[in-house]
Amino acid sequence: MIAVTLEWNELMSSNGNSVSTTEFEQSITVAAPADNLFDFLSNVSNVPQYLPTVKSAQPQQGERIRTQGQSGDRSYDSDGHFRVDKQAQRIEWGSDGENDYGGWLQVQGDGESRSQVTVHIHFAPKPEMAQRMAERSPGHSFESAMDEGISKTLESIKRICEGKGGKEEIEANQ
Repeated sequence: MIAVTLEWNELMSSNGNSVSTTEFEQSITVAAPADNLFDFLSNVSNVPQYLPTVKSAQPQQGERIRTQGQSGDRSYDSDGHFRVDKQAQRIEWGSDGENDYGGWLQVQGDGESRSQVTVHIHFAPKPEMAQRMAERSPGHSFESAMDEGISKTLESIKRICEGKGGKEEIEANQ
């Protein structure tokens, strides 16, 4: 089961135009020990195995990552931070790009062989990007595109870590 939280805020930019900021959060329970699950998720080379749009991920110097991928008809090559806190079993990331994008993933043990994975994303894309995402999403909205991406990520993590399959693709990439 996936739990979903969505928060949408309208802010005013310095030029008086409204800017949408969104907060998305979903969780899933995985039949895997927390330490094993976190070790898999925090390894940069594994990122393309569970993130739907990512085709390649390379660690950079320090807490940096470079990702390359495809989202619908748009290819991307992006740099950002990827911070791993093994003790808290938490990963934080963010993009250096023009969109306000970042998030975190946390693993919490639920007994010896079950864990909860929570993903939280903050994303405030430019209106043109939000519109493109909406046009390609199953629910024809920016929110449904984000919800689909997060739920496919969590389902991929569950399938891989429980030995029941591989990565789930978003509809725009099929």
